[in-house]
Amino acid sequence: MNEQTNYIQPLENKLRREIAARYQAEQLLEEKSRELYKTNLELYLRNQKIAEQSRDLQKQVVELKETREQLVQSEKMAVIGQLAAGVAHEINNPVGFVASNLDTLSDYVVDLCTLVTKQDQCLAMLVGERDKDYKLFDDLRLFIDKINLDYLLPDIEQLINDSIEGTQRVEQIVADLSDFSHLKAPQARLEDINILMQKTINIASNELKYKAEIELHLAELPPVVCHGGKIGQVFLNLLVNAAQAIKKRGLITVATGNDGQTVWIQITDDGCGISKTNLGKIFDPFFTTKEIGKGTGLGLHVVKAAVDMHGGDIYVSSTEGCGASFKIVLPVAGAVK
Repeated sequence: MNEQTNYIQPLENKLRREIAARYQAEQLLEEKSRELYKTNLELYLRNQKIAEQSRDLQKQVVELKETREQLVQSEKMAVIGQLAAGVAHEINNPVGFVASNLDTLSDYVVDLCTLVTKQDQCLAMLVGERDKDYKLFDDLRLFIDKINLDYLLPDIEQLINDSIEGTQRVEQIVADLSDFSHLKAPQARLEDINILMQKTINIASNELKYKAEIELHLAELPPVVCHGGKIGQVFLNLLVNAAQAIKKRGLITVATGNDGQTVWIQITDDGCGISKTNLGKIFDPFFTTKEIGKGTGLGLHVVKAAVDMHGGDIYVSSTEGCGASFKIVLPVAGAVK
């Protein structure tokens, strides 16, 4: 009996130890399970928060993009508003002389009608009353001398030609402005950079002609794949800035060239120039050295954004008091983003 007791006791002790160890293991497992559950819950909540932050971030990116587009549009409208009075002046000039020519033509037509009537009367008299009073002939000769028929008839042709040219000028101004206003072209297409530049100069002519002479050195260029409206705005902003940098009267030089793979456009003025302090900031949004209310600080930022969009580069060199030069380089094949 004692031998059995001595044999069983160690087994019971071993069993109790195993049960205790298993209980501790189960407790540890349960504790670890609770910790794992807690960790998973925290990860889930964190992921939810990250997802929510990501959605908020995406929303902010969309809002920033919309705001940027609105700012670009505002800058475009600001430039158009600045040019509106000049464009109206440019349109009024040809319309004015067309109206004046038509008034003069109206007077001429009255005289011509009178002349034709008298000639008809003379012809009738010659046919039906050959031997009677020739006073009508004298009246006709006097009237021809009075209206100076030799001058009147060629002048009518000249007035008509001038009127046609005037209406063509109006159509060109409106067409150029219309092309420029289409900032969001449906897609990039082949454009002649020289023609875009000339159209832009036409639009800005009233802003430019009172401040500077425009000197053109336009080389023959291959067509460039680009958004014409956006590149037109680049040219317009740079030209208007150049004019505004000239205090009295100066010179703006526009040159173009190409190396087969890229085309370049350089706009140089002899205005006040840009200080070294400001040279590195000019493309920053809202940076401006103009007085409050005179500039939005977005003009050159829009220029840089449009050039970047086309996979191009823009370089600026300037010495304060000695003018500034902007050079744009665009790939011929186009890299519109």
